Amino acid sequence: MRLIIFFSSIILMSQSCNIEESQLSGSWQAVQFYENGQSSKVPLDEVKLIFSPNNRYQFQSMGLYSEAGKWRCASNYLVLRDTTANPPTERMLKVLYQSSDSLKIRMDRNGTEEVLFLGKMR
Repeated sequence: MRLIIFFSSIILMSQSCNIEESQLSGSWQAVQFYENGQSSKVPLDEVKLIFSPNNRYQFQSMGLYSEAGKWRCASNYLVLRDTTANPPTERMLKVLYQSSDSLKIRMDRNGTEEVLFLGKMR
């Protein structure tokens, strides 16, 4: 009996970490940004992440920075392959929370932890 409970909890834990791909499709607007656990006062009105159903993405950030390419899921990570860079680059974003209208992702930039909260645009 304990073995059944143990394996059931392992299965439930692994399922809860997976990304619901059908909820990603659409445009997401940044609403909060944290750097090393501290709220960062940066203008977020230009920060957008768009996921297309054909596994394409576009990212726009502050200023002139943007990227685009293919995305895929790997467990609880989003893997973004920027095909606008030469050579193409790949980054992994850990999905900390996901719902139909909220997305919380963690990134690492040169040893600095960054957490971005996004809301789905209507």
